[in-house]
Formats: sequence, structure tokens, C-alpha cells
Amino acid sequence: MPIAKVYTKSQWEAFGRALDALPERPDTERGVTVRDAMKDMRVRVRTAQAKGYTLEQIAEQAQRQGLDITAGTIRYALRSTGKSGSTDGVARPAPGARALGAEKAKAQSRAQDATFQTKHVRKDGGKTEARPQSGPVQGALGFAIRPDTDDL
Repeated sequence: MPIAKVYTKSQWEAFGRALDALPERPDTERGVTVRDAMKDMRVRVRTAQAKGYTLEQIAEQAQRQGLDITAGTIRYALRSTGKSGSTDGVARPAPGARALGAEKAKAQSRAQDATFQTKHVRKDGGKTEARPQSGPVQGALGFAIRPDTDDL
């Protein structure tokens, strides 16, 4: 097991003073993630696409400028910025999202229907009493999670 390193208070104070004395770095020298850059570049990429260029060709242009990114990276970054706060205020669904949304809605409807079904659960003196069955728990993938047995 490694031993934790211990330094004197004066060493930490000297380090703090050195950090405070650092000059401000110009914005042109600061690192920017692809996702953050796409917030500013989104309109330009969309304009290039409107001119007939593919994301692969746009990625090649980026590589000529020293940016090692792929078309998939640009596609993902564009989609990510569109969800969080697009500059034009229009959220664009991913291809096939409508079909997936319809399937999810159907699954939720089936789960709700199952929740309100009644099941005969007990007999008292020959009289059957019905009460609402607890609905199935829905898992992360939209599948209903049901208990293995009825008498839990």
C-alpha cells in the first residue's frame, strides 16, 4: 500500500503564491473541446452541408487545419449541441427517433393497462375478492419487470 506524501504548510503556501502570480493565458492558447467548439462552428458546418459537402469532406478539411476529428465526431458533437441549447432554437430528432418514440409510447400504454387490471387474489368463505394488481416495474430499456412468483 502506497504511503501518502506529506508536505509542509510553507510548501503549499509557496505553491499557492506561484499559482496566484501566473499571468492570464490568451483565449487563443486555451484548449477547447470539440463539443464546445461545435457550439460556435455548428452554423458553419450546416452551411457547408447546404453547399453540398458531406461530413466526411468537412472532417477532411478539419484535418487539413490540424484538427484530428472524424465525421462521426462532428456528427455526435452537432447532435449533442442540438439537445442542450441550439443556436437556432430548433431541436432536430435523430433519424428513426419517431419510430422509437411510437414503440416506447405503445410499451408505456401496455404497462399502464396492466397496472389497472384486477386479479383474484384471495378467497374468504367462498367469496372471491378482487383488488387492483400492482403494475409491473418498467426497466431502463422499456421492458416490464415482473416478479418470478405471484406470492411474494
